[in-house]
Amino acid sequence: MAHDLVIFVPGILGSILRAPDGDTGGNGGEDVWRLTFGVAGSVLLGTERYFDRIALPDGLGSSEPDGEHALRPAGLLVEPRTWPGLMPHVAYKRLARYFAAQHDQRIVVFPYDWRLSNRVSAQRLAEFTERELGRWREERRAAGAVEERRAAGAVEEPKAVFVCHSMGGLVARYYLEVLGGREIARSMVTIGTPYAGAVKAVQALTGTLPRRKVLNLPGRLREGLLRAARSMPSVHELLPTYQCVTDHPDGTRLDTVDVPGLDTEMVRRAFAFRSTLDEHVRKNAAADRAAGTGPAYRVFAAGGRGMPTDVSLSLSGGETRYRDRFEGDDRWQGDGTVWCLSAAPPEWPDTAHMDWYPRGHTALANDELLHGQLRDRFDALDVRPYQSSGVSFGIEVPEVVRAGEPFVIEAVAEHDGLLLEAALIAPNGTPTDVAWRLLPTSEGVFRATAVVPPGLWTLEISAPRVPAAPVQEETLLALD
Repeated sequence: MAHDLVIFVPGILGSILRAPDGDTGGNGGEDVWRLTFGVAGSVLLGTERYFDRIALPDGLGSSEPDGEHALRPAGLLVEPRTWPGLMPHVAYKRLARYFAAQHDQRIVVFPYDWRLSNRVSAQRLAEFTERELGRWREERRAAGAVEERRAAGAVEEPKAVFVCHSMGGLVARYYLEVLGGREIARSMVTIGTPYAGAVKAVQALTGTLPRRKVLNLPGRLREGLLRAARSMPSVHELLPTYQCVTDHPDGTRLDTVDVPGLDTEMVRRAFAFRSTLDEHVRKNAAADRAAGTGPAYRVFAAGGRGMPTDVSLSLSGGETRYRDRFEGDDRWQGDGTVWCLSAAPPEWPDTAHMDWYPRGHTALANDELLHGQLRDRFDALDVRPYQSSGVSFGIEVPEVVRAGEPFVIEAVAEHDGLLLEAALIAPNGTPTDVAWRLLPTSEGVFRATAVVPPGLWTLEISAPRVPAAPVQEETLLALD
């Protein structure tokens, strides 16, 4: 929908972090997430100070740091940076340029402190969305750009479209599913989001990145990076939750084995985060089905394939070894960080609806073909008013009822997945604020229990999500 707000949620390492002593305009304060190299580019300057500033205090959990550990998100990363042992980040320069070319105030970026638990970042996203969506809705009202919902004469407010890269998809999904953001969302697009985690997180937390990845990393730098990564709840929340340990008869999850270098308590908390998210997704989907509605928002997903990607590990012989495939699978099915099957939403039965790109993990969001797809996601044309839906339904409404006493509105339709609503219309044709949703009770049968005040009324029964469907009308006399 062209009137919706678009919120981009970057991935881990994707936001600039500044010291809190800078000004509030976003440009002051030390840029803490920035390694400083000597002239030759081979000697890291001030390593101890850098790691002390970027690391978090022990036992932080799902809280926010204060004092010298508190950092301020200050915008989107648009210049390449690297975290050896975690990932190189090519930054979002092309994506930012694409957003700017849209000349659209409805596209906003949510920078956040990617070191913290995704629970914390999701709460900050909730506050950000409430503020920005409120601003956008006020601007639309002031411009007179509202849409009438034909069934009840109500105004449809703009909603939010979330475009998320990497870990940003977990942040947004937690906000939508756990913190109650589902009702304000139109859709969510995830780009390389590790729904089931990534083996790369194991390597980053244990310092066991294959030598082909870090040929000449100084020991001092390796130790500092490892120390900082282990302090961050977010890195632990990227651990793979599927059965990635292969030297076990049936495969093993990381929360059931001891992996050298992994903090057991941090792993437990990380798996609890993912379990909470998955549980809410299942419960919310079940509630949608029980209410006779479709999903609260649509999910689109894109991922990378064709890049060497470690997807499993072995702990035999006291040494951690990694493999880029499972037995019988094709090699290199991922984006170099996230396994292709991990990039698919867990509620999807297969990858048939995935969009694939031959790109590395941090380069995915800069792909021009993907940008074309994004435009279709948040500027999609509504075909429903122009195409015959073939949807019809019949209604059964009493001609005379007693005012103030319950009566039944019933509809029969060939499609039991319809969303049907009944709206009360005043004698002069003005819609009232009274409406009922008809819920499916058996195959093709929908019912609602209603109560009306005295008078001669009109009931309008409609399928608001299928504008081409007919609107059924019946008069109703309510005797006092």
